[in-house]
Amino acid sequence: MTNNGGIPSRCWGGKGIVTYVSKTEENPYRRFFRCEIGLQRKKEQHLFKWVDEALLDEIERMHEQQSIMAEEIEDLRSSLEKTVEKVVIKHKKSEDV
Repeated sequence: MTNNGGIPSRCWGGKGIVTYVSKTEENPYRRFFRCEIGLQRKKEQHLFKWVDEALLDEIERMHEQQSIMAEEIEDLRSSLEKTVEKVVIKHKKSEDV
C-alpha cells in the first residue's frame, strides 16, 4: 500500500511508520517508510513509500497550499482596498455637507 499524501505518519492499520534502508540491488541504500508490522506481514498491503518520493509529494502539497494562501491574501488585500475607498468617499461626502 502506498500513501500519496506526502510524508506518512500511520498505516491503514493504525501502526506507526518506521524508516528503513533498502539493501536490494535495484535500490541500494535507498530509504523508505514502512509500517511497523509491514516487514513481518509482507503478504498484507501495509504502507510502503520511498522517502525521496514522500518528500517530493510533501513539497508539492506545500507549494499548492502556499499558492492558495497567496490567492486568499490577494483577495483580502483587494477587499480591504475597496473598503478603504468606500470609507474615504463617505468621509469626503460628509465633509462637503
